[in-house]
Amino acid sequence: MVIDILMLSICILMYKKKTILGTYGKYMFAAMVVSFVIDVIIYYIGIQKNIPGISSLYIYIYGQTGVFFMLLFLMYQNLIKDKKLQKIAKLILISFVIFFLFQIYQLDISIKLLQNILYFDVFLLLFAITLFLLDTFKTDIILNLKNYYPFWFSLGLIIIYLAIIPSIIISSSPKSIKNNELWSIIIFFVNFIGYGIIFVGLFTAKKLD
Repeated sequence: MVIDILMLSICILMYKKKTILGTYGKYMFAAMVVSFVIDVIIYYIGIQKNIPGISSLYIYIYGQTGVFFMLLFLMYQNLIKDKKLQKIAKLILISFVIFFLFQIYQLDISIKLLQNILYFDVFLLLFAITLFLLDTFKTDIILNLKNYYPFWFSLGLIIIYLAIIPSIIISSSPKSIKNNELWSIIIFFVNFIGYGIIFVGLFTAKKLD
């Protein structure tokens, strides 16, 4: 609930600052709305236990690892200005689409499938963010990083996904299953810090273009 409230606050503030965020704010806003809605739906399904014909696994795979990441890759492809780096970003987007469709149509929906897609998506996302940072550091924007919101947004994503993936891997091991509550707390704080950065960055954001 705390993370959901934080995500909703981000969505509201993004909408209010849409003119400041510029052209690429629409991708960030759409991604956050998608993530928030999916999180709320999955939370509701968890409370209601079994709802006939509805699986939170399907919703997460198609929504979070599908639509959410697609919006992020589209954003970074448009944010990057260097032509060589932009081509690499486009290859990342194509790789994501091919892998996602292959996994969905070739394998049954399962926790293992979800993990495979998530690992690959995160790898591509961190690669795309790296390209974005390389491109940003080559421009004068580096002198105004605190006012450049895509930087704050990317920093929040890095913290969230760099920490969550190892946590999922470790918590899935037989020895860690007994400590699931501990890992849930760790993942909560990682999300809180990551989304907190995304939220705080909105207060320093200025239109630089």
